[in-house]
Amino acid sequence: MKRLLSIISTFCLCLVVFWACADADEDGSVKLSGPILESISPEGNLEFNGSVVNDGGTPVQLVFVLITLKDENGDVVGANSVQVGEDDPDGLLFPGERKFFSITMTSVPSEVVSKDVEVFFDPAENF
Repeated sequence: MKRLLSIISTFCLCLVVFWACADADEDGSVKLSGPILESISPEGNLEFNGSVVNDGGTPVQLVFVLITLKDENGDVVGANSVQVGEDDPDGLLFPGERKFFSITMTSVPSEVVSKDVEVFFDPAENF
């Protein structure tokens, strides 16, 4: 029960964060760049590593990657997000620029059958 509550609260938090961001389908200038490497940490957590690229013509900001994990019934068994380049002082992703991300989740790997990956962003201000 505690695990289910944690998954639901994480998912709700992700939704709240992304309501302020543009939908990835509206502009489509930030996309995944290549495959996402999936691994299991020594602690048994799922780790996802990949990169995004701005293939548009203008800078963007507040780039987030959301990964949602599902079981064989299509039910969500885990969700987490990360702000890409959050340690960057200007927080911008310029045209042609690529940045890496890493997401860790505590879901049970044997329960995961599929994953959805979404990229969200806002157009940069003053450009």
